[in-house]
Amino acid sequence: MLLNDPAYDLEFFYSFYVKFLAESLLYFRNFALYISLWLFGYLLVCCVVYRRYARRLPTRTRGALGAKRVLVVIAHPDDECMFFGPTIFRLCEQGADVYVLCLSNGNYEGKGHIRRRELWDACQELGVPNKNICIVMDTRLRDDPKSQWPVPVMAKLMHHHLEMLDIDTLVTFDRGGVSAHANHSAVFYAVAYMFVEKLMPQRCSVYTLDSVNILRKYIGFLDLPLSFVLSSKRYFLRWTESRRVIRAMKRHRSQMVWFRYLYVAFSRYMVINTLRRISLADIELELEVDD
Repeated sequence: MLLNDPAYDLEFFYSFYVKFLAESLLYFRNFALYISLWLFGYLLVCCVVYRRYARRLPTRTRGALGAKRVLVVIAHPDDECMFFGPTIFRLCEQGADVYVLCLSNGNYEGKGHIRRRELWDACQELGVPNKNICIVMDTRLRDDPKSQWPVPVMAKLMHHHLEMLDIDTLVTFDRGGVSAHANHSAVFYAVAYMFVEKLMPQRCSVYTLDSVNILRKYIGFLDLPLSFVLSSKRYFLRWTESRRVIRAMKRHRSQMVWFRYLYVAFSRYMVINTLRRISLADIELELEVDD
């Protein structure tokens, strides 16, 4: 048989193709099997961590910051549920006096008067008394991602509330702002300004809410093992407790468009908050990274 025989060439390429296809299918089958085993193992770890953590009693000792009077500073109405729900709920359960300072009325779509009322209803669902809620009405702090909020103005407002309310713990956004919203990040820079200008009361501990990557952000309670490993300060809600945060979020009816329902269903921030305590040294390092 000649090497250039067309029948021989066809048979050679056919056998090569069949062998290649068989080896590829075997590779992908083994790959899928390994991935399935890893996913099953990780899911099992999540269930074990959830079960042990959820059953730990008493609940008042879980993830406590040792806080008595807490000021949670947010940028817009609904931030308190979308991002800080587990923290606010647990702190209220622990008996802390929780205050919410909202730096805008959420008038981006001309619904400021509606969103103010929704904030009150949502906070009541989380356990925050009406008298502990303050919404800032300042034209310099417009709900707009393109708006540059003046840092000294925000710092002055926060300093006033810290002193007036005798706050011992401040909780707010980190530099990433969770969703990379410019108004969220601006709140962090106002806190940084207060540290640099020595406006932060020495008795006040400051914690920022960790921003995580998009994969961790939307895997719900499956982020629990990573949260335990990567953070020492965390607030986690059981299934029954997370329903309270979901109900609070649904109080923001004007904001419940279709993608917010997806957020409520999949976001870790509805069930898990991890916090990081920051100091002047941390702030200086963050600002150096920005420079």
